[in-house]
Amino acid sequence: MRVVILAHGDLDGLAAAATLMAALRRAKGARARLEITQPYNLYKALARLLAEPPDMLAIVDIGLDEASWQSTSSALRDIVERGRRVLWMDHHIHTIRHGLELAEIGVSLLYTSSGCASTLAREAFAHLTDDPAFYGKLTRLGEIADGAVKGEGEFALLADRLAAALSAPSSRDEFKLRLVRMWVEEHRLIDDEVALRAEEYEKALAEKMAEVEDRVVVEVRRGLLLDARDLRLSGFAGHIASRLARERGKVTALVFTPNEREVVATCRVPYNIDFNAVDELAPIAAELGGGGGGLEKAASMRVPRELGDEFLKKLADLFRRKLD
Repeated sequence: MRVVILAHGDLDGLAAAATLMAALRRAKGARARLEITQPYNLYKALARLLAEPPDMLAIVDIGLDEASWQSTSSALRDIVERGRRVLWMDHHIHTIRHGLELAEIGVSLLYTSSGCASTLAREAFAHLTDDPAFYGKLTRLGEIADGAVKGEGEFALLADRLAAALSAPSSRDEFKLRLVRMWVEEHRLIDDEVALRAEEYEKALAEKMAEVEDRVVVEVRRGLLLDARDLRLSGFAGHIASRLARERGKVTALVFTPNEREVVATCRVPYNIDFNAVDELAPIAAELGGGGGGLEKAASMRVPRELGDEFLKKLADLFRRKLD
């Protein structure tokens, strides 16, 4: 049986993917091929599979992207109509909001609103692996890194170290795939390369944090909005927003330009503040012809680059209205 897993490249997505891979190997004798992708280009990954679809496709920890949903749903329909099976494991709200459409297409959806992809993988697949205790620990680290549970002691340190290593500037997909192979084949959580990349990440993050300090557009009692469109953040935007939200104790939105076509706002919400990032930011992005997704406490929205100033203005109005 040919199996392809399309997974998000953070610790939650990779831990869940590794657990599913191990379960398929032991229970079905199947060796899955893992590919890493993002919500906004899931449809491109699916299009590459259309020439020769696998017997089973699993989509892991990839939230449904509204802006590309039509292309994504069309590709999924083509795959299912060829007699292939598709499993989607997720915890992002936009995915479940299309649950009926996914069912009509023939996609099996595993969803949770009280955990993350690692939670689903542990509950559904860890017992099918050759080492349930190891995968129980691995998925717990994924939960901690994704904020689904609070980490303490050794678990918190391991989760921080792995998440940092995966986010280092030099950590391309090749490193992430090697790390998953180590988990599945050797049952080791970290090695020397993880430690080196974690140190690289912390140094790079400190440098980027220093660059955005004077980019504050709005700061109110419970909110912080920054405009970093003129900076090259090199994949650190979400980490910067998370660090600032934690340190300042405020809802933090960081606006940046990842490419020549789009402006993105990534938002992080402290647990003690009642603010739904997806519900509040998605309508603004949609009004400007954009989209995005995420969770109540962590979301990212994108709009056409030429509408960046208007996007920033609407976010500023939202923060003053809802968070002051």
